[in-house]
Amino acid sequence: MTSLPRLTGTQADALAERFLEHCRGAGILEADAPSVSWPEFHAFRARLTSSFEVPTTTLTPLAARVLYGLAAARRPATVATLGCFAGNLMAWVSGPGFGPGARYSGGRSLGLDVAAEPVALASANLRRAGFAPGAEAVVGDAFDAAEHSADDQWELLLIDIDVPGARKSGYARLLERWLPHLAPGALVIAHDVCHPVFAWDLRDYAAFAKEHGALATTTLPVDDCGLEVSRWPG
Repeated sequence: MTSLPRLTGTQADALAERFLEHCRGAGILEADAPSVSWPEFHAFRARLTSSFEVPTTTLTPLAARVLYGLAAARRPATVATLGCFAGNLMAWVSGPGFGPGARYSGGRSLGLDVAAEPVALASANLRRAGFAPGAEAVVGDAFDAAEHSADDQWELLLIDIDVPGARKSGYARLLERWLPHLAPGALVIAHDVCHPVFAWDLRDYAAFAKEHGALATTTLPVDDCGLEVSRWPG
């Protein structure tokens, strides 16, 4: 079997732009939301590549572009990443507001993981890459939404938990816990919604989001894992 050729950087940028345009058409992003500066993205990507230590990841270059692009378009002042591991996915959705060469000044980006070792790695990665102090990874239970929210309302929420024995089946319950703490117009991104291993766990997630107030939701098959991106009214 002949393998498909890898996308060039320019091709990946263009394909990511098409996914973002789809999000505008689907009501996930505002029609006049800021566009991505791909030269800025590539400068940021080079910084992460040279400074981040990530033992393993399923995140593809195309998915990273789309995550960064969603954040660049939404410009969230507050970001929460549930299941931050080494800080990899957290970095892409936090980069435009908290990373080196940030396009705007973010307030708080919180990464949560239940284990101390991945949190220590995430913290070291963020500091080496030059993220603002407002971007912080901490040990904590993602289901304790109220404890971690304090007076914050979250403008972007990224869900990527993987619970031993339960895997991704807790996404809907997790979303329900964080709903009272979402800001108007918040984006919620769920990772792994297309992965066949998690198809049963996540079969009702999109419907659950719509039933619990999402103004729009769309599945982005950016890779084998995929993203579900939902927007709340506001």
